[in-house]
Amino acid sequence: MLKTDFFVLLGAKVSASDISSSMAEEASRRAKELGLSAKQAKFYTSDLETVTGKYDTVTCVDVAIHYPTEQMKGMVQHLCSLSNDRVIFSFAPDTWYYALLKKVGELFPGPSKTTRAYLHPEAAVREALNDAGFEITRDEMTGTNFYFSRLFEARRK
Repeated sequence: MLKTDFFVLLGAKVSASDISSSMAEEASRRAKELGLSAKQAKFYTSDLETVTGKYDTVTCVDVAIHYPTEQMKGMVQHLCSLSNDRVIFSFAPDTWYYALLKKVGELFPGPSKTTRAYLHPEAAVREALNDAGFEITRDEMTGTNFYFSRLFEARRK
């Protein structure tokens, strides 16, 4: 969950979805523990394709790994159609390093089958945002010891 309490303190109303009902329920429980009302922070179960509404900022963090590049482009289009101003989008970049990690992972597939994660060429994500009428204003790498992703912040042109 993003720092919902921080955004609410700034006056934002937060609406968040997750395909996992247990994740949405956990986020809702944590929001209640922080004293946030359902009007301030709403959490629900949904896939990205069925999310509706209009929002000032739309975020999609580390979900693109579940979509092949062609489907990811459509997902970016949909998310951008929900945004009045800004989209924050992260993805696993298609780099030689990640490609190598996937190959090694395929030799030792565990029960999670994490090697099925889709990597995306940075140019394809840039193009999808541009085609949706957004311009990238911030570009950063994020990461932990075993995972990294590229994060784009884009604003409507």
